[in-house]
Amino acid sequence: MRGTTLPGIALLIAAPLLLTGIAAVPAAAEPVDDGGSTLTSRLVEAADEGASPARIADELSLPADGGGSLSFDDDGRVTATVMFDAAPDESTLAAVSAVATVDRVLTPFPTATVRVDPTRIPALEAVAGVTSVTPALAPFSGTARDTAALSQQFARTLPSAVTQNPVAQSADLPTRCGPVPIEADAPLHADLARAAYGVDGTGVRIGVISDSFDQDASAPTDWADDVASGALPGPGNPCGHETAVQIVSDARPGSDEGRAMTQLVHGIAPGATLLFADAGSSEIEMALNIQKLAEAGADIIVDDITWPTEAYYQQSFISAAIEVAKRDHDVAYFTSAGNSTSTAMTGPHAGAPVSSWQTTAYRAATCPDWLITGPDDSLADAAGLDCLDFDPDPASEVPFDTLTITDRLIAETAQLQPLASIAEPVFGVTTSYELRFYELDRADDSVELLDSISAFGGPFPGLSGTVEVARGTEVLMVMVRTAHDPAQREPAVYLGFIRGGPAISERAFMGDGVTDWTGESVFGHAGDGTATSVASLDWEDPTQLRDYSSLGPGTMVFEPVSLETPAPAARLPHPVVAASPQIASVDGTRTTFFTPSDGEFRFFGTSAAAPNAAAVAALGASYTPGISGADLTAAVLRTARGTAEGGPVNPYLSFGVEDENVFGAGIVDASRLLASLPAPAPVDFTASRVGPDSIEVTWSEQGAPDHYVISLQEAGGAPRPLVAAAGTTAEASQLPAGTTSYAFTGLAPTTRYTIRLTAYNAAGEGTPVELAVSTGE
Repeated sequence: MRGTTLPGIALLIAAPLLLTGIAAVPAAAEPVDDGGSTLTSRLVEAADEGASPARIADELSLPADGGGSLSFDDDGRVTATVMFDAAPDESTLAAVSAVATVDRVLTPFPTATVRVDPTRIPALEAVAGVTSVTPALAPFSGTARDTAALSQQFARTLPSAVTQNPVAQSADLPTRCGPVPIEADAPLHADLARAAYGVDGTGVRIGVISDSFDQDASAPTDWADDVASGALPGPGNPCGHETAVQIVSDARPGSDEGRAMTQLVHGIAPGATLLFADAGSSEIEMALNIQKLAEAGADIIVDDITWPTEAYYQQSFISAAIEVAKRDHDVAYFTSAGNSTSTAMTGPHAGAPVSSWQTTAYRAATCPDWLITGPDDSLADAAGLDCLDFDPDPASEVPFDTLTITDRLIAETAQLQPLASIAEPVFGVTTSYELRFYELDRADDSVELLDSISAFGGPFPGLSGTVEVARGTEVLMVMVRTAHDPAQREPAVYLGFIRGGPAISERAFMGDGVTDWTGESVFGHAGDGTATSVASLDWEDPTQLRDYSSLGPGTMVFEPVSLETPAPAARLPHPVVAASPQIASVDGTRTTFFTPSDGEFRFFGTSAAAPNAAAVAALGASYTPGISGADLTAAVLRTARGTAEGGPVNPYLSFGVEDENVFGAGIVDASRLLASLPAPAPVDFTASRVGPDSIEVTWSEQGAPDHYVISLQEAGGAPRPLVAAAGTTAEASQLPAGTTSYAFTGLAPTTRYTIRLTAYNAAGEGTPVELAVSTGE
């Protein structure tokens, strides 16, 4: 491994073995334009040809819809993010509005979301004060539609369930109010916790962020249907939960995945108040929606979103917003780890994770002769090109990796969706690059260019796109560098596949484990230590990890992005490793509409695991009102069930992937969580009757205390000896659970006393409550 971290710790930990000796450097100049292209420049070029949105997506090697796709309106305008060098004034916004439709001006970061005719992007870039215009690609969610769909697409045999720790099938689950059984209850011990501790999430506010809540007109149910059936709270809910979901933002089209997530939260914590915000049109808009949820009083926030523009080697805009929510609003934050892991099917590395590859520093190599396909190639006139050497052996150069596409695809082709990043800071990118994919014909060793994917350019260090590959072929992946600043150090490189990785049965270069390696598939805020990242387990057998659940750790090379200043952050003294995922939960459980699977609606992926984990945390917050977000998160991690305690089993241990980078501390456990928390303080503590020599106090019991301790003392004096159960005197009396009153007698008249009542449980002393009262005459 490249560094070590403590299990379950979400903090960043220095890893001095990585890229050592790094010193802060000044902001770098813009890259030299020597024939390279960016996503924006290619979009302008494609639009100049009068192409349709579908044709433009194809020309740019982007998916037509879903994660990583462009967003066009009915007039053919594309959604884009405009960044300014400072907060735009009225004249700047007027100049922008003359070229594009301004949908939203964002603060405090100087940004706007616009819709613009792609051919007008150069005019928009020319507006004084505009520093960049970047097409807004749709985010990815942590959904794996269902295991059947995965098997059909890739003809993969998913690991069969083992029986050491079976969970009751849905037909055997106890009946509860609502349209579907809450199948996550048993593996997470949530049902036991609710019954034993008398909690259901009441008093806790949970914010959910996903694609949409009630926008998909084709969905089998809508918001009103879910309230009427009991799947969601709101007026008319048949189960008595009448506080409706509070919509903070639901303005974007989507699959209503957020509604499915709130169903899962409501199933485990039906008394909690729910809030929803969509992910917005960019990662900066999502950052602002995180802020809105926190300001609306969310105690816990959970999301299932990955933006293609997030940085891999730096905490970006969303991560900065999460830190603000945690620091200023005491929020506990959970996110889906992602569904990007795939393993080699054949060869000497069968079973090893292969959906990503990275190196500690770009190694320049001579590009292959076949890189440029002819005079019409976009790189035909480029000067100074070099290509990434995938071979860590210093004695050899191999400027491409070979991906073997499985011959077990049921369809003729599959879609690979690369997600790449280089270790240069946001706003300090000096390197232009693109990924190229070629199909190799072994019969004559000829190659055919399949797709070329350009980096975002501007402030963003990443790249995202799609390439169609054929069953049973060999695909050569080339990273070609088209421009860079030679005065800067060679950046680290991350090349992953956020989708489609299971189509790869093996790859040529697995790395040496020192400078190069494969495996990590967490990305953005799911892997940088800011959020508690949640892995997926099979709800029917929670010892079994889902084979798509993303692996960590993440690596940070730069200080976090500022939410206010558009300037490159300093390099860290040493790279820092963040253990991720930090925790695991279950997926594949029932919903009312999302998504069809063998006649039922079952929600698969870390998008489902994350809200289930957040709901368990809500039970803890409900049991111990006032607990801080940091303390709640620490308790969730501390009480998780690891492998030795009947928790998940690590299938990658033999490949050097430690538990903390597979499922973290283990599976969340509601019973263990609540047992670890101090007993909640009694409420309604009052003097119900006062006489000249007696005081009787009453209270209402909260949670499930083991016992109480009550004491009385004169103001400024020592505790008064009380009669204990055995007839002896003591300074305080212990009272059994269930007691809700106590009478003090033999007191001095007209004397002021302080009475203290403390609940105890297995975790120890809870917060005491006190009452000052005087006896009568």
